[in-house]
Amino acid sequence: MRDARPAMAILDWALAATALALGGKVIGVPAIDYYRRTVVEPTMPDDVADVGLLFTPNFELLDQLAPDLIVIPPALRVGEPFLRRIAPTLVVDLARDGDATVTAALEGTGHLADAIGRQPEWDELCSGMEKQLQDAAARLAPWRDRPLWIAMPADDRHLTTFGPGSLFADVLNRLGLVNAQKGSGFWRGQATVGLDRIAAVPEASLVLIDADGSNSVSLPEMNGVFWQALPAVREGRIFHLPAVMENGGVPAVMRFSRLLAASLTGRAG
Repeated sequence: MRDARPAMAILDWALAATALALGGKVIGVPAIDYYRRTVVEPTMPDDVADVGLLFTPNFELLDQLAPDLIVIPPALRVGEPFLRRIAPTLVVDLARDGDATVTAALEGTGHLADAIGRQPEWDELCSGMEKQLQDAAARLAPWRDRPLWIAMPADDRHLTTFGPGSLFADVLNRLGLVNAQKGSGFWRGQATVGLDRIAAVPEASLVLIDADGSNSVSLPEMNGVFWQALPAVREGRIFHLPAVMENGGVPAVMRFSRLLAASLTGRAG
């Protein structure tokens, strides 16, 4: 039986995850090894072709794949005229005005679902996300009013934290939790802060996300004297999460909320 789904080359990891979550037929994605380390879910099928680097895909390979549709984020719009020579090209934005929020992720996912005829799957995905958030919120009820830093290691004295405008911060809000990072950063709510800034909120616990699937949260340099002086570290209020893509759309919302609930409640995710 012929597969009626359009075959898609998707030049963005978050959009690739979104398409797979919708049950779309994905045939080409850049830097698939990186996707498997940092995005993780949904699982990238083994038969998907690696089409090169994120911002410099292999146009010859894309042409050979002969996709029915190429999907790109707004950041790649400059290449749209060239991509349209290969196949119809769709621009999908999972953010809005620079903010990677849950609402923006939902809107972008709905746009893609409409374009590829996956509306029933979109309804199911949306319902699944809402149920995941409700379940996580119930499990995390004891953590309400207890501030959390959501961060990734930058170096031995700095962390990248996620404040308003970031997907992680919006998920915290949906879960009824308090974000210790109040100010927004320069890009999608991210800000690089020194450990002194973390120490300035001594009551906050620290949730460290593996930045790239390399278990970077366990790097030896994070065990220096400044790190050990943090109240959250001294008092055992530090939690580690495996990689979650910070602007990864609905699949990242579901993965982050599930892993956060598992980590903070000490249960398997």
